Amino acid sequence: MPAFSCIFFCTIVLSVMLEFTPLNPILKPLRLKSSACISLNRHMTKISTEVSLMRNALIILLSTLALVACAGEEEMASSAPMPAAPLSSDEVLANVQAAMGTENLSSITVSGRAWSIRNSFRQTRSANPPWISRDEIMHYVRTIDLAAPASLASGDTYVQNLFYDPQYPADYTQNITAQDMNWSNQLNIWLTPWGFLQGAETNGVSVSMMDGDTVLSWISPENQTSPSGMRYTVNAHINDDNLISMTETWVEDDFMGNMRVSAVYRDYEEMDGVMVPATSEIWQGGGAIFGVALLAADANPTNLTALITPPPGGGRGGFGPPPGGAAPSPADLIEEVAPGVYHITTNYNSLAVEFEDGFIVFESGGFPPRANAGIIMEAVASVSEKPITAVINSHPHSDHTPSLIPMVSAGIPLIVSENSVDFLRMALSTPRTLLGEDTLNPEFQVVPDNGVMVIEDSMNRLEIHHVPNIHTDSMLFAYLPEHRLAIQADFTIRADDNDNTLPWQGQNRIVQGLAIYVDANGLEFDTLLGVHAPSYPQDSDDVLMALPDPDFVAPSPF
Repeated sequence: MPAFSCIFFCTIVLSVMLEFTPLNPILKPLRLKSSACISLNRHMTKISTEVSLMRNALIILLSTLALVACAGEEEMASSAPMPAAPLSSDEVLANVQAAMGTENLSSITVSGRAWSIRNSFRQTRSANPPWISRDEIMHYVRTIDLAAPASLASGDTYVQNLFYDPQYPADYTQNITAQDMNWSNQLNIWLTPWGFLQGAETNGVSVSMMDGDTVLSWISPENQTSPSGMRYTVNAHINDDNLISMTETWVEDDFMGNMRVSAVYRDYEEMDGVMVPATSEIWQGGGAIFGVALLAADANPTNLTALITPPPGGGRGGFGPPPGGAAPSPADLIEEVAPGVYHITTNYNSLAVEFEDGFIVFESGGFPPRANAGIIMEAVASVSEKPITAVINSHPHSDHTPSLIPMVSAGIPLIVSENSVDFLRMALSTPRTLLGEDTLNPEFQVVPDNGVMVIEDSMNRLEIHHVPNIHTDSMLFAYLPEHRLAIQADFTIRADDNDNTLPWQGQNRIVQGLAIYVDANGLEFDTLLGVHAPSYPQDSDDVLMALPDPDFVAPSPF
């Protein structure tokens, strides 16, 4: 307690104690009135006076001791360590720059080895991470010019196409020029530890706490905004050693809305005076899509211009002008191929099946999303006033999902495979503020894993089969037994130059898997339509041409 309060309290207590000390009751009765005892009375009065003086002296002594004690107490309290004031954002940034060794860093070249998920993000075999199929990148080298900013990465790799033909050698290149203001490209610079610190130095930084971590943040310049006009945010999580352990940002994606992209950094080592993470990974959609193991670094390389300049070589030519003439109307693109069954021709074909209460559409079209979805909706409206009650997503690859957005926006439920529903729910429920759009509220109907969903009334029977394969374990195949008709996506049957279906040895493993499924389940159809239109009419016999020889041991579809 404060010294004054302590002294005052102790003095009051002592005074009360001495006022009622047992000595007073003893002395008072001895104050006699008789003349015979005057001498004794005077003597006792003297004693009483001395006792009173002693009492007062005792009060002073004890008060002094209390003062010393209380003063010591206050001194001890005032000498206790006070909580340190939180560091400012500039102080935190300076500490991180010092720990990272980047105070004078303007460019850096790193080298080692890397990997990328096979066939790119959202073209993976499974919708949900982890995505284990990877293409290794040897002799990986990357140079970053922080002042520009620009980046050039290269390496040697072997790749495999979507149909799992044999791998072939290829060059890996990632070139981000200073003129490229596209955030989806530039973020690959800003998410590096050195890029983040450069961006923080240039754009200003703030500090906060998030899940117990110190987090530095900065936002993109005013002239670099999303379609909605929002500026982009970049965060960096700082560990106890003042090193960057994770960075993150959000970029607009037509399908996934505000798509989070993050980078995780581990195993820092000092290389050429700069702290370099020996291992790192880029994450999207909840899983790692790219990883690097660094072995060496060169800070501020003297040959920066040569390192940041891509080798000569012709880039891909631009697209030619669109074909002349007016585009056909949606009503001209829909054709009845069986009673109550309509084929809709777009760049990704669809099939609309009529029921008593409306239409179920297999596949919603490709790019551009709104145009293709609009064509499908208008085409169906041109033959009936019934609504579209559901859309079947054949599988969640990036080229088969963009037109789902307008369908979900219109409140149309999606029919999807069980093993893709978690990913699709996550992707379609993400906020879309960077696009300037409202958050979607998707509704799903689920085809069980390795099962069949049957939709049937007096008009039609539609069977939706889950046929997992090495291309995607989420593939759905539509079959209308009464019309002996089916439609597939990406089960592309191969033929020779004369449109003769090749035997099983000439078919890819995806079609071989479909042939095994069709044969095992006794599916028979005279017409096999394709989301990617076949070059000639096909039926179940063409599919069964891909059925492997009985002595052939089929590889696992996974």
